[in-house]
Amino acid sequence: MISSSILNSVTFKKLATYPTEFPNMWNTLHADRKHSNNLIIPYFQKFNKNHVLYLQFESDTDATITLKSFYKLPIITQIESISAGYTSHYGSTNMRYYTNFVVTLDSDYFDKHIYFTAIQGSDVLTSEPVLVTDLTEQINKGTIKYIKYSNLDRIESDLDNRFIDWSVLANTGNYLDFYIEAMDVEVNDIDKSEVLEGSQSNTILSASYYTGKVLKIAAVPDYMIAKIGMVSNLDLFTVNSIQYIKKSEIDPTLFGNSTSFQATLKLSQKNAIGINVDNLGIIESNPIIPDITTKMYVGAVTNNPPYESEVKAMTELLAVKEDTTIQYYNELGTRNCFAYPASFGELSSILMWNVYDLMSAFEKTQATFTFGSNSVLMNIYTFVCPITYAPEPATLLTLTYKF
Repeated sequence: MISSSILNSVTFKKLATYPTEFPNMWNTLHADRKHSNNLIIPYFQKFNKNHVLYLQFESDTDATITLKSFYKLPIITQIESISAGYTSHYGSTNMRYYTNFVVTLDSDYFDKHIYFTAIQGSDVLTSEPVLVTDLTEQINKGTIKYIKYSNLDRIESDLDNRFIDWSVLANTGNYLDFYIEAMDVEVNDIDKSEVLEGSQSNTILSASYYTGKVLKIAAVPDYMIAKIGMVSNLDLFTVNSIQYIKKSEIDPTLFGNSTSFQATLKLSQKNAIGINVDNLGIIESNPIIPDITTKMYVGAVTNNPPYESEVKAMTELLAVKEDTTIQYYNELGTRNCFAYPASFGELSSILMWNVYDLMSAFEKTQATFTFGSNSVLMNIYTFVCPITYAPEPATLLTLTYKF
């Protein structure tokens, strides 16, 4: 039997056959599940154009799983049938198989209401609908948040029927992701101190300050409330590339006379921005904070191909498949460079001032980089010739690497 975790980037359901089964949130699509006279607000989970979507399914058999994508208007039309990227399994008896798919939401998906089906034998899972569109304006306005998550302490989340095998998602940095309608205007900072009170003076033994936000989720269906509630409990939970810890339970409320919900999450950053500790004769320690996500890098190097250490000395970015722009001044002897996970595919162009395509002046190489305990194959685009001219006065240049 095939199943899909609520932690999957997109929510899948095994649709019920009525009147054999009774409708509930796990066997009925949101648009079809009635609650008396409550208004059903249509909802389409949004993804940015050209986003790389990772999906995983669990099964108790190794039979092939077929993933297909469709859009319904004006008629039901299949976009593509996607082959599995890789499969893992665990156990010697009662084995569990995890099948993984990588879907690039390219121009075939733009501005369409998309459904996915995952088929294994007679078992069929159908996704809640998604909308692939340009989210740039909404992201910049702060009305859409990018959620990225993983469970590194437990490579498998051990809740019944909610399994994800994070270990086989190495090319993503062992994470999954999605977007959600939310705002974080309100702060939720945490200021703590421990004071030793003396007869004539007080001494701060330790103090820490954590910045935080109140994340307010817009009107979404109940399955999205369950999804954000679950992912915010995991070891790694980021909102717009900042890692947070959820300090209390999620607080959903019904949105008017509808079947949708709003919710509030009180979040604090995982790492303190300010720490003060009195030594008191105790030997100081230097904690090691592990690098737990895959990165990509943009900037300049001196060698072609560059060493891993050179690449990692450039500007570091979280690995997201999106056009990347850098502004810089020419520096003699350097070469422009951009490195990112090879699973993102090839670049389509490299534009100077968004006009002149310099793609032919770059050479693409590949190398395996280490991120924590993960080894990730990277695509590295490096300018073939080192810079031999730097104008006076210096001129600010703009280079855009486009997928």
